[in-house]
Amino acid sequence: MAVIRGTTAGREGALAAVSIEIKNEKFETLYQTFSDENGKFELSVPDGVYPFLTAVRDYSSRYLEYWAQNVPAQSETELHIRIDTLEVYGLHAFTVKGAARALSIYFRPMSLEKFKAGEADIAPALKAEDISVAVNGLESKVYVVNRVREYIGEGQYLSACLMQASIPEGVEEWGRVDITICDAEKHFGCAALFR
Repeated sequence: MAVIRGTTAGREGALAAVSIEIKNEKFETLYQTFSDENGKFELSVPDGVYPFLTAVRDYSSRYLEYWAQNVPAQSETELHIRIDTLEVYGLHAFTVKGAARALSIYFRPMSLEKFKAGEADIAPALKAEDISVAVNGLESKVYVVNRVREYIGEGQYLSACLMQASIPEGVEEWGRVDITICDAEKHFGCAALFR
């Protein structure tokens, strides 16, 4: 058995009663726990790699979700989860062979305020300075952020981001990417991607 443990926090600090769920490829919940009054959680699961881990509390009324993908569970995995009114969904990272040494990162940013206002496109407008990236725990420099129109089905579209960030010195191959987005009102959203 492996242990996934960590903390959950919001804008004011530790956040209790956050549902932490391990999900399969079909987004079905396999394992679940809740953070305690100090924002701490611990979940024992069979060894393996899990497609998704989500963390949510008061979804679509006060907060949006935290996502982690390809979560490794061998002995101990630690996550420090932060949730607010922004979300980073569908996070992917890749390098382009023959291009500059950089990590290309794709994701859908979402805003609870835009959702509540009934806007068709709920993505906040983000610039390079609104995004923080860490690669294998080391700070990365965001080079460029491009807004992409993404087809989501039934004649509907959302905005996504395709960006490039540095691969920090000493990192030969990325194993984990953590991303935080922040809007003009200082609302944030976070996600993690494991290779």
